Amino acid sequence: MAAPLIGLSMYQETASWGAWKNVPSSLLPHAYVESVTRAGGVPLLLPQHLERDSDDLRAEAEEVVGVLHGLILTGGPDIDPVGYGAVRHLDTDSPRKERDAWEFALLAAAMARNVPVLAICRGFQLLNAARGGTLRQHLPDESVFGDAHRQQLGQYAAVRIDLDPAAPPGRALGTQIIAWCHHHQGIDKLGEGLQSSGNAPDGLIEAAWMPEKDYVVGVQWHPEEDSKPELFRSLTDAATRYAKGR
Repeated sequence: MAAPLIGLSMYQETASWGAWKNVPSSLLPHAYVESVTRAGGVPLLLPQHLERDSDDLRAEAEEVVGVLHGLILTGGPDIDPVGYGAVRHLDTDSPRKERDAWEFALLAAAMARNVPVLAICRGFQLLNAARGGTLRQHLPDESVFGDAHRQQLGQYAAVRIDLDPAAPPGRALGTQIIAWCHHHQGIDKLGEGLQSSGNAPDGLIEAAWMPEKDYVVGVQWHPEEDSKPELFRSLTDAATRYAKGR
């Protein structure tokens, strides 16, 4: 069968290149594309392009997900705390409301169809919020966490993650990994249906999954920055099974 089609959500930011300066852009680090390709998938980029909170947006998300075999919710700026019923912390990023709305719609459509989902960093936090969970908005405020998960802006921190080998993503990665992290927020209360399957030494949840779904996995680190393909391979394997069964 043909390689599975894997959709990837995108950043909506102002960018500059060549002679062009400060252009509103849809973009994504190429490491995501390479990771999907190395794992045997075909990456499809999914920019937000409709007004938030509209019926058209939800219908578009359902149509898009209808052609996919897998979905990756990518990293990026903090989600709007309104999405989990909180007041914005001073250190929480300015909201990207349109991106939030598009990704919530993509996730809802994927969950309804049982499309495999891999949620990365921001994506994991959005998945948790979608399930009614909450976030710690600024880990350095809590001495137990400090700056361990984002020591410097623009530079990944190496963090040991202890994984449950009987649950995703430990089934693919083993009992322990060194992961690349760049997050100042983290999971507080897990959302409905999510189960923790990986923790940092300070106890912060770094991975979770949904046992009642064929494949819904969230990780707080950035696996696209690792040369190992196992996690993306587990997604494309699940996407291949989904494609065969639908």
